[in-house]
Amino acid sequence: MPAEMVTPEWMHTQISATQYDSWSEEQCAGIEIADGMVVVSPSASKRHNRLARILANALDTTAGPDWNADTDFDVRVQDVPLTNRRPDVTVYRADTIDLTPTLLGTRGAAITPPRLVHI
Repeated sequence: MPAEMVTPEWMHTQISATQYDSWSEEQCAGIEIADGMVVVSPSASKRHNRLARILANALDTTAGPDWNADTDFDVRVQDVPLTNRRPDVTVYRADTIDLTPTLLGTRGAAITPPRLVHI
């Protein structure tokens, strides 16, 4: 008989930005938050990750010193209800590199007009 998968209780209740911000990096890895609910994101393939890195490198080179293009970090779309996304590539202002969370459309995150692009 196959074992039944039991998901943690916190995956079945809406969470706030304050709760999410208190979680460890390990807890936040591999998930996104949509309308306050945890959404588990499967790992991408090597090909997918390679394409994201190639795109980020090209955008980083083209954008100049005032902009960065990076992969694999959370972007806060909104606080209420909490929505965090982890786009494949995020372009943001270089002077905001140490600001957390990265906010969509206010501190230079993502693409103008503000939208997230998944490869």
